[in-house]
Amino acid sequence: MKRVIMLAVGSMALYRYRYKIVNVILGQPNLRRMFVRLSMRIPFLKERFMQKAFQ
Repeated sequence: MKRVIMLAVGSMALYRYRYKIVNVILGQPNLRRMFVRLSMRIPFLKERFMQKAFQ
């Protein structure tokens, strides 16, 4: 029961602060570079990025 409550509280905290967490993670240049490299391997995301970049 304790684990379920802790999991629920942790999930709610992650959901509530998700944008702050992403900003902290992507604020690191190496992690941001790795994220961009990985996301550019996904065709759908690559097309969206390219459309936005060259509008």
